[in-house]
Amino acid sequence: MQKALAIDALKNACRQELAAIEQASAAAQDETTNAETKQEGKYDTRAIEASYLARGQAVRVGALRQLTSWFDQLQARPCTEIQVGALFQIKGSADWLFMAPVGGSGVHLDGHRIKVISPASPLGKALAELETGDQATLCSPQGERSVTVSVVL
Repeated sequence: MQKALAIDALKNACRQELAAIEQASAAAQDETTNAETKQEGKYDTRAIEASYLARGQAVRVGALRQLTSWFDQLQARPCTEIQVGALFQIKGSADWLFMAPVGGSGVHLDGHRIKVISPASPLGKALAELETGDQATLCSPQGERSVTVSVVL
């Protein structure tokens, strides 16, 4: 896996996701002031629900703008441990993982899936600062499992 190509693919996917979420956010914002959303009775909560949706979309837009800006400044430097900017793989998994400041969706590249995780995620917390060959124990709904880092780029 070439790290520079992976970063470019993730950067482009982030831009596309941002454009889509910005459109959804604008639509949600429009819905909050739409005449059809106006409250018709004391139990009618359409306007409140629309405002919650608009707020959630706005938060996601902000996070994606931050992530896009971060990707624009990121340089594909090699990493020896799992940290923000590291591309890595866990033994026994065909997927690659990329640690970014904010989690997000992933991409397919050269027949492999690359998932974006954040240091705040349970997986990110468990794997932070590990190097190739290190092991970690993960707690999941299926119980505890041990994983080994197979490569860090």
